[in-house]
Amino acid sequence: MLLKSKHIKLVTISLFVFFLLTACSFTMKDDEETFKETEPTTVVDEQEESTPEPVYITISAVGDVMAHMSQINAQYRNDIDDYDFTNNFKHMKPYITDADIALANLETTFGGAERGYSGFPLFNAPDALADGLADAGFDIIATANNHTIDTGITGANRTIDVLRDRDLGVIGTRKSVDEESYMIKDVNGVKVGFTAYTYETKRQGETKTLNGIPIPKDYEDLIDTFSYEYMEQSYEEMENRVNHLREAGAEAIVFFMHWGDEYQRQPNQFQKMIAQKLSEFGVDIIFGSHPHVVQPIELIKNEVNDHQTVVVYSMGNFISNQRHETLNNRYTEDGLMVTVELKKDFEEDTISINNVKYMPTWVYRYTENGRFVYEVIPVLDYIENKQSYELSDEIASRILNSKENTKGLVDLEDELLRTKPVFKRN
Repeated sequence: MLLKSKHIKLVTISLFVFFLLTACSFTMKDDEETFKETEPTTVVDEQEESTPEPVYITISAVGDVMAHMSQINAQYRNDIDDYDFTNNFKHMKPYITDADIALANLETTFGGAERGYSGFPLFNAPDALADGLADAGFDIIATANNHTIDTGITGANRTIDVLRDRDLGVIGTRKSVDEESYMIKDVNGVKVGFTAYTYETKRQGETKTLNGIPIPKDYEDLIDTFSYEYMEQSYEEMENRVNHLREAGAEAIVFFMHWGDEYQRQPNQFQKMIAQKLSEFGVDIIFGSHPHVVQPIELIKNEVNDHQTVVVYSMGNFISNQRHETLNNRYTEDGLMVTVELKKDFEEDTISINNVKYMPTWVYRYTENGRFVYEVIPVLDYIENKQSYELSDEIASRILNSKENTKGLVDLEDELLRTKPVFKRN
């Protein structure tokens, strides 16, 4: 009986295994048929195969941020016993913050209150001006200009510290050889290199000078300068900078150039030659400052390497006390905010200039409670929204005159540059 019982169990197990294997065989056969039927269909990972949409980024810049003594006095507030510059930029703030990256040229130093604040010819402004620039929405400040060492090397270094403490990037100067005087920023997935250069004043023997002040030998390599007297050497240094930025990953390159002749509304031959060279080196955007008046915008189409470069020869004064009443020169009241839109095309693996637009600006100075008030007016916004400004007919006339002066210089001829020549408030 025991043997029979075991035999029955064995038969039962065998039958179970037989049916299980048979079922698996049919299942595998069904799966095989199903696979054969669906074999022509390929499953594609859409995320891996599809090309990303183009990326557009905007880079905006303004010209000289000056701090004459009358401006400094105007910004002192008795109620806080300190300085406040935020009102200077309140009308421009929506346009500045709208840019992905916004730059300005700082034509003063932050040498500290103990030195005493001063305007021309040796500029030293309150740190509160840096607060005003940060509040306005600027991201990067060019510190290389003819006034960089107005308060000495100590003042130049302190200027860097003050700006960095406000999370403002600094280009054109550095505190030591262990730092960089340029920066590469990732802007919405596009790596953009930013650098700034200033012209030197006449050398004293072999010593470089700025604003006629000798640059100490051990500091010469810490300020990015070029010399009209030694352009071949300067070109070599600028080309090396471009190559270094490319090697460091920069896909687009922006140069802030402090150059040209003061109060001249057209670029000189040096500006044109340097712009051409920078385009040959592969620079994409050149923002110019120093003339204190607006100069034209040009699109260089370089035949050497088929490269296109936007050149803004001078953006004029963003804010200053230079004006008709002080210099008998209305053009020093005018400025430009220029925005260049870059397009990154992933399918073609290219970055190109997609659009250039500009906002004319005008420095409004008026008197309130016995002291001056300075405000930068976005001219086109004023024209469209006059009622919100409530300005006199005489001031309105000056603003319209400013617009015509600027329009006469920067009505852009190239079709690309005429796509969107005006700003709209968002």
